[in-house]
Amino acid sequence: MKMNWRQLVGTYRISDNGKQYQNDWLNKQVDLATELRKSFDSDYRRVIKSDAFRRLQDKTQVFPLERNDFVRTRLTHSLEVAMHSRDILRLVISQLSERNIEVMELSECYRLLETAALIHDIGNPPFGHFGEEAIRIWFEKNGPLYACWSDFSEQQQNDFLNFEGNAQTIRLLTKLHHDNGTSKAGMKLTATTLDTVIKYTASSDQLNKQQLLSKKVGYFYSEKQVFNAIKFATGTQNKRHPLVFLLEASDDIAYTFSDIEDAYNYGLYSYQDLKQFVDAQTGTKKFLMLEKDKTEEATLQEFLRKTQRAVCQSVAKNFANHYDLIMRGIYHNEIIIEDCDEVKCFQALKNFSRVYVFQTKTILDQEVLGFNIINRLLDEFVPVVLKYEKVSMNKYEERIFNNISESAKALYRREAKNATEAEKDYYRLKMAVDFVCNMTDGYAKKVYDTLFT
Repeated sequence: MKMNWRQLVGTYRISDNGKQYQNDWLNKQVDLATELRKSFDSDYRRVIKSDAFRRLQDKTQVFPLERNDFVRTRLTHSLEVAMHSRDILRLVISQLSERNIEVMELSECYRLLETAALIHDIGNPPFGHFGEEAIRIWFEKNGPLYACWSDFSEQQQNDFLNFEGNAQTIRLLTKLHHDNGTSKAGMKLTATTLDTVIKYTASSDQLNKQQLLSKKVGYFYSEKQVFNAIKFATGTQNKRHPLVFLLEASDDIAYTFSDIEDAYNYGLYSYQDLKQFVDAQTGTKKFLMLEKDKTEEATLQEFLRKTQRAVCQSVAKNFANHYDLIMRGIYHNEIIIEDCDEVKCFQALKNFSRVYVFQTKTILDQEVLGFNIINRLLDEFVPVVLKYEKVSMNKYEERIFNNISESAKALYRREAKNATEAEKDYYRLKMAVDFVCNMTDGYAKKVYDTLFT
C-alpha cells in the first residue's frame, strides 16, 4: 500500500497527552499550502531559537575541541545539510515532473527539510560519534555492576548498550527541550518534521545490521509512545518517511566533502595523496587534473563543487527512478548508488577519509581525551542519580547532583510517575545520559576540569 502525501505532510503537532491523531487533509476544505507553510515556518523558528540548536556550535563534527575557524562544527555542518536538502528537493520535483508526477505538498517542503537538517544531529553527545561509542562502552563495562541492571528489560538494557544519537534526538525534541520551563512536550514540532529525521524504525533490541531500517536504534523504550504517535500521524508505521532519503543523502554529501576540505586545510594529507587515491579507486584520471596557472587549492575547491553537484543530481534521479518503491515503503537501499564516475569518486572520498583523516594521530588523541571525559562524568554521575528520591546522598554526592538541571529532574518525575521500581531506575540512568548528551565539547571538558582535576 502506497503512502499518501496528504498524510505524510501535515500540521499535526506531537503533544504530551498520549493521544494519537493523523495528518489527514483529504476531507478538509482549507488552503493547504498556506497552512503547511505557516506550520513549517513555525517549526523552523522553534529550532533556531532553541538552546539545543545553539549548542551545536560547540559540538564536534570531526575534530574534537578544535578552535580553528575553518573547521566545521555540528552547527555549520547542519547548515550545509540544509543547503543541500533544498537543492536536492528542487531537483527531485523537476525529475518527478518530467515523469508526469506532480506532488503539490513537495513544493511546500523546502522549509521542512531545512528544519529537519538543522535538528538531525541535535541529540548527539559531545565529541562526535566517538561520544556515542564512549557511552556504549561505559554501560557495557559498568551497567551489569549495578543491582538494578538485572531488573531491566532487554530493550531497556540495550537502550544504553546500543546508545544512538538519532534516538536521543527524538527524546530531546519531544521531552528534554523545555523552553525555559514553558513546555513539557519538547519543541512541539509537527509530526512530519519529526518523522523526517527518523532514519531507523527499530527498537534497541531489534537491531539487524543487514537491514536498512534496523541498522541502528530508531527510538528508546522511553519514547516508544511518542514514536508510535509520530508514525501514526504520518501513516508511515514501520516504514521510512520518503523525505528521509533526501535528508540522509544531504547529510552524507555534506560530511563527505567537508571532511575532505577540512582535513586538507588541517594539513592531514597532500593534493597528490588525494589525486592518486581517487585515480586508483575510480579507474579514471579525469578528476583533480591540475591546470596551468591554477593552484592545488583552487583545483581542489573546483573539484569538490563539481563532484558535489553531480552527486546531488544523481540522488534526485535515483529518487525519481525508485519513486514507486519508496512510496510503498519497500525501497531498502542507499539512494547514492548510480554507476557513474562521480558517484564512484564520491565513494572513493569516503574511503579516503577513513584512511587519511579518521585514523590520524591528531583525531585519535582527541577522541581518547573525549572518551576519558565522558567516562569520568558517567563514573561520577550514574551512582548519584541512582540515589535520587530513593536513598539519601552524602555531602559530596549532593554537590555532584546539583549540576543536574531542574528540568531534567522534572522530566524524571514525569516519566517515573506510576512507574515500577525497575522503570524508575531506568529513568534515573536516562537522567545521567541526558545530562552528558546536552553538554557541548567545551562544557564537558570544563565540568571535567572543574570537578575532577
